[in-house]
Amino acid sequence: MIKGLIDKIFFALGAIVFLQLPHFIEQYTQRMGGYAASQTEQIKEYQAIADEHFAGDIEAYRLRLQQNADPAVAESAEQITKRLKSAQSIQHDLQVFEQKPLWYQVPYFITHLRTDLVKGTAQNFSPGLPINLWAWGYGLVGGVLFSLVFNGCIALPKAIKKNKRKKTFTG
Repeated sequence: MIKGLIDKIFFALGAIVFLQLPHFIEQYTQRMGGYAASQTEQIKEYQAIADEHFAGDIEAYRLRLQQNADPAVAESAEQITKRLKSAQSIQHDLQVFEQKPLWYQVPYFITHLRTDLVKGTAQNFSPGLPINLWAWGYGLVGGVLFSLVFNGCIALPKAIKKNKRKKTFTG
């Protein structure tokens, strides 16, 4: 009786946790969109300087900064390089989260975490009840998964004991 109750609690806990994952990804995507917009604005400022002094060639602007004798100015070139690479990467990630279906987003999210954005999203995360079918499907999968883990933890010691008994009788 208690095992059945605990199993149901694990199922409910898994369902609740997995229901929140699509909602978390949605809030993560919103944060990523803000981050991408901020980077785009910074790049526009670099591009405006390149337009004015380097005929629009941002790479020429970056090289000029890099060749400067002042280390603070030369380090600005490295910042431009990092910002450009990061902007391309985040635009790609944002495109995935905005255009791909949830079944594609979840594994992508897990394999392409941006820890700074995850931390910020987690700090400001407000749980919610998603209304789409995919989210409910993930909730069901989470419930079953948590229930299987619980039942596996209960059944594993019994199976090991049973296996040891068989070996002692046959050995």
